[in-house]
Amino acid sequence: MKAPAARHERTGSQSTICVVCLLGVLISAMSLGSLRLYGLYLEHRLAYVMVRIEAFNDRNAALEERYSSMLSPSRIYNYAKSELNMMTAGEITTIKVGGASAAVADLNGTSAVYVEAPGIFESLFTGMANAQD
Repeated sequence: MKAPAARHERTGSQSTICVVCLLGVLISAMSLGSLRLYGLYLEHRLAYVMVRIEAFNDRNAALEERYSSMLSPSRIYNYAKSELNMMTAGEITTIKVGGASAAVADLNGTSAVYVEAPGIFESLFTGMANAQD
């Protein structure tokens, strides 16, 4: 009869378990490393997008400032006076004739007349006395 082999002399089962565990650890380390690299790539892309957003916000602020300066009343007045040769009216008088109102403006020797037809609500407010009467 042959004696059974001692436990420390058995081969095969422990070495395969060690190899499987080692492969599992290597695969886990490689996937963790690849996830870390992908995370770094995403952080880089996020930083790039944030820089572009800041650039667009700066450009938007500059355009809003330019827009508000273009709409300033003094700029519009100066543009109308210099480029369009518009001038302010000297004396404006309003004349009421038969329910229609007309405004007469004297523009340095030339007269302009603006006629306004009576509106719906104007008939309600005409004929009332005011403090100047």
